[in-house]
Amino acid sequence: MTISYEVYNRSSLKQPPRTDLVGKWRVEYLAFSTPENAHKVPLIVLGGAFQNFNSYKYCVEQILLDVPVILIDLPSLGNNDQLAPELGMEDLADLLFQWTQRAGLPQVSLMGLSLGSVVASTFAYKRPEHTHKLIVTGIVIRPRKSWRMLLEESLKVLDEGRLDEFGQAVVLYLVNHARLKETEITDITRRLFHRQMRSFHANEQQRYRINVARLLEVESILGYPGCETLVSTGEYDSFTLPFENALFASRCANATFALIKGADHVAQLEKRDESVAMFAAFLRGDDLHALKGIEVLDKQQCEAMERRGEARLVPVNPHARIISFSHVDGALSIDMKVKIRDMNFFGCVLEYEHTDSPLEKHARDLILCPEGTALRIEMLVFEQQDGTMRCLFKHGSFDVADELRMLLDDELFFRRPAALKADSGEQKLWTIYR
Repeated sequence: MTISYEVYNRSSLKQPPRTDLVGKWRVEYLAFSTPENAHKVPLIVLGGAFQNFNSYKYCVEQILLDVPVILIDLPSLGNNDQLAPELGMEDLADLLFQWTQRAGLPQVSLMGLSLGSVVASTFAYKRPEHTHKLIVTGIVIRPRKSWRMLLEESLKVLDEGRLDEFGQAVVLYLVNHARLKETEITDITRRLFHRQMRSFHANEQQRYRINVARLLEVESILGYPGCETLVSTGEYDSFTLPFENALFASRCANATFALIKGADHVAQLEKRDESVAMFAAFLRGDDLHALKGIEVLDKQQCEAMERRGEARLVPVNPHARIISFSHVDGALSIDMKVKIRDMNFFGCVLEYEHTDSPLEKHARDLILCPEGTALRIEMLVFEQQDGTMRCLFKHGSFDVADELRMLLDDELFFRRPAALKADSGEQKLWTIYR
């Protein structure tokens, strides 16, 4: 078969996708081009777990001015409801390659957003002769421990049927609530995103489980593409940290790394014009340094990039308690004094004296209660030794998140420590909770 392009119009993205079978697997797609560009290498767009084709309206309209655009949903991704738990990231990349061959596309450019970035980069690494250019946003080389713990916690909440909490947690993980002033994402947008997540039907819930399992199976990326590559993310990305994206770019043979100013992990939503202009300029071969709202970093800057996403704040009053309740009868099973060494929106370091309390059994259900505040926030303990525990906050409530954010902004409760000169080992540890 040879792919045929449609002429794009305002209602094009609302039409049912075309479907091809590659073996038993269903590939859903829409393909657009202007007549004068139909001979050019097309851009294949692979989205994350939650996007539908309509999410790419502005991207399609801008990029179509230069090259054909093909939107693709592979099994269990986007709106493709075919369940495929046996297909890992590399399998999806191989499936995409088979489809391009069937479609008569000897060479393609690829854009992978969030989860789609792993599939796109794997395709480009394994099939260099078939890849023209690559764009990835929100990619990591080796998933960090905290990232895995948060995904596992989201599965637990989903499996327990707490869909409202699950929806809030997903939004709180993907949208950096410590930087709402900078990203200017509206409360209405957050609530709409939450409504989408909490309304997941059975098939969507199962696809979420499948995609989380795919991510958790990734120990590290397969390799680094050699084609011309653009790696980007929002400067306040708290899900796939900027330094992780920069490190990937620094290890590619021919990559450019760009920060999207004033954005986080959902940069295409918050800074749509800047993001799309950057993608289009890269595909045309234009200089990205001249673009508004974009900061291009060289390889040395990428390798030296600060690993910590948010500053650690020191409480004026460090005293607090941690509590936990029995899963059997709901009785209080942990109640002990701690001191908060430092803290930010995503986690904290606590100090405590020797205790006989079974903390290990409660590493996923401790609650922090800072003295002098009404804040009560659940935590995940990812490291514990020598009277110190390093913890992640389990965000699953907009109200608690807003309460924490206001508390951290209050100089009566928190102060920023003097410039900390952390060695690389300490930086690495602190990276775990951003």
